[in-house]
Amino acid sequence: MRYSLHSHKILRNLLLLLFIGFFSISGCNNNSTSDGIGNNDINVVTKQPILTMAPNASTPLAALLELKTSGLSRVSINVSDGIDQWSKDFEQFNSNHSLPVLGFKANRSHTVTVRVLDIDDIDLIEPVVFDAITDSLPEEFPEISVTSIPELMEPGVTLFEASGYLIAVNEIGEVVWYHDIQFFSGNLDRDVRRMNNGNLLLLLPRGRIVELDMLGNIINVWHPTGSEEGDPGSIAVDTLAFHHEVSEMQSGNLLVLSVEFRRFFDYPTSPFNPLAPTDSAVVAGDVIVEFAPDGTVVNEWSLLDMLDPYRINYSSLLGIYDDFLESVIGVPVETRDWSHGNAVIHDPSDDSIIVSLRHQDAVVKFSRQTGELIWILGPHENWDLEEFGQFLLTPQSDEEFFFQYHQHAPDITDEGTYIIYDNGNNRASPFDPTLPDSENFSRAVEYHINEFTKEVEIVWEYGQFEDETFYTFFIGDADYQPETGNVLITFGVRQPARLIEVKRTTPAQKVIDLSLSENFT
Repeated sequence: MRYSLHSHKILRNLLLLLFIGFFSISGCNNNSTSDGIGNNDINVVTKQPILTMAPNASTPLAALLELKTSGLSRVSINVSDGIDQWSKDFEQFNSNHSLPVLGFKANRSHTVTVRVLDIDDIDLIEPVVFDAITDSLPEEFPEISVTSIPELMEPGVTLFEASGYLIAVNEIGEVVWYHDIQFFSGNLDRDVRRMNNGNLLLLLPRGRIVELDMLGNIINVWHPTGSEEGDPGSIAVDTLAFHHEVSEMQSGNLLVLSVEFRRFFDYPTSPFNPLAPTDSAVVAGDVIVEFAPDGTVVNEWSLLDMLDPYRINYSSLLGIYDDFLESVIGVPVETRDWSHGNAVIHDPSDDSIIVSLRHQDAVVKFSRQTGELIWILGPHENWDLEEFGQFLLTPQSDEEFFFQYHQHAPDITDEGTYIIYDNGNNRASPFDPTLPDSENFSRAVEYHINEFTKEVEIVWEYGQFEDETFYTFFIGDADYQPETGNVLITFGVRQPARLIEVKRTTPAQKVIDLSLSENFT
């Protein structure tokens, strides 16, 4: 499952990713070969197994296993580190094997046993044994503290970013894989996700999207033509920018947030004073772009066309894009960050798009085929009810109901509900009084939405009523875990940086609590 991050470090929309399944494991600290002899007259090993540790220096706890056979074969691996042992069966039959083997622990000796089997599961050679010793973690590596209940956790490993590293830890907090992002980017810009093929999809600075395999190989790079020339071999996408989040659709196409700028007249100048004079303004609005792996733009949707560009919220007048626009057009321009999209996903069940608009306090769903609105989740204040009232979701009951404010990371559960990280900024809309930070809270919240009646109800939440409450005014994430139904939560601006996994019960039960040392975020 994807982690949740939007972050340069553990907490920026962290895409904390919980991988489903089992890491294949193997390694050695140098190139090694065996002297095994083929024992099948028809199908024989033509290239003996070679195990290469860290084929990319950026990813030290990863290895590459290579071998060839004259006919179809598969590979099975067993690993022991003196404390634990585990196995991995590669089920794919092939004659030319180039296999990533992952999961080493740092500063430890491993014994790796490799079997090569034919289609009848008969060994083609005697098992090959490699000794592998891994180095210690880098000195600047963050210190990780974990308490957990492994039997209640989502299967797999937890992936997050901290201090320029992508880090995967097992259920007890041991590092089993890491990648030094600084080798080619300096840090992560916002997002990382697991792709359908098992690779990682990263959003990097300078508007680059990178497909990275688990050996640290860069498979593809995409760049926006409007603001980035791109490195050699980079695939051009005809849009102005990439920001905040990229996600892969079942089709293999990619969804990404871009931006456009338009000038509006008689624009609001204050979220606090309804009588403040209006003025001309250059407004930044999000554009959602769907593009094919070859860079061809398949669809794009403008939020300025879909929603009311004059509707503002408490952060809608911020000038976040000033420097970016100046770098594009060459002259200083004062901008207004009207929508500030921070997440976009595709729902294949009805071929719809869901986008989180932080500066509208709104999560919006629309049809991918027609671009027509389906619903708007968020407070009702300041919407043009004649035009948008039919799309605004209404609380199902008269009981006290809290909409989300300045939210991040909508996610869809197997039950069709939506889990959102609700930052909770202000908990008010212009021009109402804001809630003081000292009284505020952030939470993971699960909504059930009836699309026919346009009603919404809260079916679960974590954060408002816990013994330990928290408020994070930006970044953060909450991700649904499909095998257990758990929720993985990362909290924004906190020291020490922290993530938890909880069961969706009331009260919620923590099954992992991971934090970094005070010096890392």
